[in-house]
Amino acid sequence: MQRRRLAIIAPLVVSVLFGHVLVSDAADITDVDGAAIATARAVPVLGMVDSVSVAQTGPLTDAVRDAALTAAANAGAPAVVGRGFSAGLTRVRRGTTVVQQSLGPGWAFPMAITALPLEAIGGVMGRRISGPISAGGVVMGQTSANVRGAAVGDTIDLMAANGAIRTFTIGLIAPDDEVGGTEILISLQQADLLGATIATRVLIYGAPSRSAVDVALLNSGLYSNTKVRIRKTWDAKDPDGTRSMAVTKSLLGEFQMDYANLTTNGWTSVDTAWKNAYLPAARTYPTGIRTRCNNTIHSDLSAALAEVQATYPSLVYTGSDPLLSTTGLNVANANQYGGCSAGQARLSRITQSLGSVSRHSWGQPLDVSTVANCQGCVPRMDCRIVRIFRKHNFAWGGNFLTPDGMHFEWVGEPRHQLQYPSKYCANPASAQAQTEGLPPPDGRDTLFADDGLIEE
Repeated sequence: MQRRRLAIIAPLVVSVLFGHVLVSDAADITDVDGAAIATARAVPVLGMVDSVSVAQTGPLTDAVRDAALTAAANAGAPAVVGRGFSAGLTRVRRGTTVVQQSLGPGWAFPMAITALPLEAIGGVMGRRISGPISAGGVVMGQTSANVRGAAVGDTIDLMAANGAIRTFTIGLIAPDDEVGGTEILISLQQADLLGATIATRVLIYGAPSRSAVDVALLNSGLYSNTKVRIRKTWDAKDPDGTRSMAVTKSLLGEFQMDYANLTTNGWTSVDTAWKNAYLPAARTYPTGIRTRCNNTIHSDLSAALAEVQATYPSLVYTGSDPLLSTTGLNVANANQYGGCSAGQARLSRITQSLGSVSRHSWGQPLDVSTVANCQGCVPRMDCRIVRIFRKHNFAWGGNFLTPDGMHFEWVGEPRHQLQYPSKYCANPASAQAQTEGLPPPDGRDTLFADDGLIEE
């Protein structure tokens, strides 16, 4: 994804996530060891209950918030307003031993964080999860803990919106499906300490019946579209669903970002060690596309492009016009305006303490044919190409919350046989379902998987 792509696609409206955040002096460091203040008693449950996340890209609008809360009331279910955001992790300590440390002032590892009212954490996930948070700690997902070698009792230093460092203790490390796929789960009071105060979702949980929730959401005008994403724990697996930040890091490596030197468009440097390990110089792929992609996706991307070229050569445009509108693959366009990575990280800064790291920062997706498939437009990518990419471990952006038909994102698993009511380019019903014979779907590990990331 080269910077010149912005010349064709209208730039996202962005503002400052953390400003020019610097690691503060010791006087600015605050250890958070007091208990969180609950507005209601945590509800003990034997197991996790059905839940629905109603979210938007960026701040939750009043209209969507009110509609979701009304739907919950009509379905006879509790509902709360929560927050999803990213914050920079500067250090993990185990007593006097440093487990993980950023490069220095202004540098940090971006972390996906989900904040919910304490009573909702207890109601949805049980006392095992809410207890450590009510005692002042945070809960870290198992995959994220594995990435950095963290353990229960370690302290983590996070950048706040005002540049100060807030220190929290890991009270529990929980399986990803118990914390919705997020990296760090905290209370709203803890989010306030980080300056992350903007609502991004309504969480509905514990409804007496799934059908009641489905009907209530539709009656309130809520369904997954270009404005709203609805994730239910009982949904079938989406072939174009993306991976969480924790899983992305486990597959593609974890980098540090230079928060202190973010440009107005959100570009900044990543650490050299990660770049040397995962992001080589540009390589030429089948079809002639030349771009800089993560080492991990190299073989799958090569295989997908080779199959498109061999099976549907007429869908590969190899002329010199990068602005030619085509439903196939415009190689010149990918080389000039698309591609995988610009060699830097990009932060989509929405407002205040909220923002999301672009997946292109990892060199994870390929953008191609940006004219015919502009972001936010009805996608025109040929569905035969889409299904080939799904076969080779990619999701397609045409069904993202904001349609992004140019975008093929590596997810590390085949998606071409998953049966799902995709709005665009659904997999054919004749394909053997990958879920055939498996237990009913359980989307708990992806309920909050989008927090801290942006699908562009």
